[in-house]
Amino acid sequence: MKPILVLGLGNPLQGDDGVGCRVAQELERVIASRPEQSVAESKEAAKQSPTRESEIASSQPFDSAAQNAAPLRVLLAMTRWQDVEVMDGGTPGVGLLNVIERRARVIIIDAAEMSIAPGAFRRFTPEQVALTGSAQRFSLHRSGVADALALARELKIELPEIIFFGVQPASVEWRDALSPAVQGAVPRVIEAILNELNQRMKSEG
Repeated sequence: MKPILVLGLGNPLQGDDGVGCRVAQELERVIASRPEQSVAESKEAAKQSPTRESEIASSQPFDSAAQNAAPLRVLLAMTRWQDVEVMDGGTPGVGLLNVIERRARVIIIDAAEMSIAPGAFRRFTPEQVALTGSAQRFSLHRSGVADALALARELKIELPEIIFFGVQPASVEWRDALSPAVQGAVPRVIEAILNELNQRMKSEG
């Protein structure tokens, strides 16, 4: 089991609710198409192309131009993929706890109601988000994340470090495609995830 999990959640049959799954699928595709690189080469790429910590830490909507600080190919080269697993998790409900247990770090991508423009997305932690109730600033109630984390707290289950990337949906009606605004956000979310991975890997040496 790899220590870092990038987990896309959602229901692809409910329009933009499936954005997390789409991000995971697309990330797997770009990883598979990258040139193979050694660990030493990955570390050297990280030294040559530092990421911007302020961009990664912000909980404000990401700006597409800012996120292009490093080209995608450089970000892919910087990442130590032997430590990372990417998974399309669907809608696991409380089964999420089984998926994330024994991981050191988990990055979750999901649709989130944040009352911002469709396709905009934010990075946040469990401490920054109200995980229940549809009227909250960040609502992840649809995916079952709220129930899973509430159960973990009640049972005093030790959780890994969790980072969320929430994407504002335009529509979660029954359809098997993303809206144009949310589809257009997928590459930017991937860049943000790669920046997140590389920033942490660099800080850990």
